[in-house]
Amino acid sequence: MKKIIITLFAIMCGAGCLPVHGFDLQAQLKESARQAFARMTQPVSVAELGQLPAGFEIIEGTTFRGFKIKQGKLEMRVHTWTDQTGLLDNYKRAEEQGYKVVAAVNGTFYSSRSVLGSIVSDGGIPAGLRQSPGRLSRCFVASFRGEKNVQSWYLGETSLTGGELLRLGFKERGWFNVPQVLSGHCDNLIGGGGWILRDRKDVHMEAYERQRFRFAKADQNSRKTVIAQDSERNLYFLVFETGNTFYKVARTLVREPVFAKVRDAIFLDGGSSSAIVVKGKYLVAPLYMADRARFSCIQILIPEMIW
Repeated sequence: MKKIIITLFAIMCGAGCLPVHGFDLQAQLKESARQAFARMTQPVSVAELGQLPAGFEIIEGTTFRGFKIKQGKLEMRVHTWTDQTGLLDNYKRAEEQGYKVVAAVNGTFYSSRSVLGSIVSDGGIPAGLRQSPGRLSRCFVASFRGEKNVQSWYLGETSLTGGELLRLGFKERGWFNVPQVLSGHCDNLIGGGGWILRDRKDVHMEAYERQRFRFAKADQNSRKTVIAQDSERNLYFLVFETGNTFYKVARTLVREPVFAKVRDAIFLDGGSSSAIVVKGKYLVAPLYMADRARFSCIQILIPEMIW
């Protein structure tokens, strides 16, 4: 893949598409390669997806694409793996294992050996997956199980890790975007994220200042995977394309009519990791034609009938 990018760069320079001087040659190379591959990868149309399940809605605009799920209609599940496969491969694995999966979104930040955020999956800590969340307080999206086995969804922030997230004290010691968590126990959680919007206020600078995220200059404008929640507890899973700073993302979430009810929003891993799969197809295709989502993702499932 690296050879392909270098070849494309050489061709564009030879054709006069790029200056061969400047202080940020690497950023120019990445952006030019991204544009070239974007022209080669056409996103799936909504019509191609066919009939979508109740409570699932595609959301798209000039700078973003994703979907919305309605509270009580669908379920979220955090899925993990330890090999070098990507988002689409693990979507297909879930189907083969019998999960009624509808969509999948890339997960939290990672290193070559571990995820950099806390993970709870199917009510437990995933075996075999190394977690290195650190001690800083970071954002999460979580589901809790309540009466009749129904899920409730929350965005929030905590510095708790591992087994602490499965104990009753998590409800009191973590910060949630509701006054009180009434549901029983946490069955899925993915953390390691940062704030963008809280109570419809732009708080993205907290990610830099208090939560101490550090991004290279080029990455500040890179793709962003965003999870938002509205006043009706519905969740939005979105990818904002390259060129959107966190300030621009916050402004879009406040100003666009489709997000009129959105109250809170966080970000997870972005850049070349950002991708969305719906019904076995890329709603948002990976950058550079390479699926770089690793080790964690959020899957959307059709729940079993509850009588």
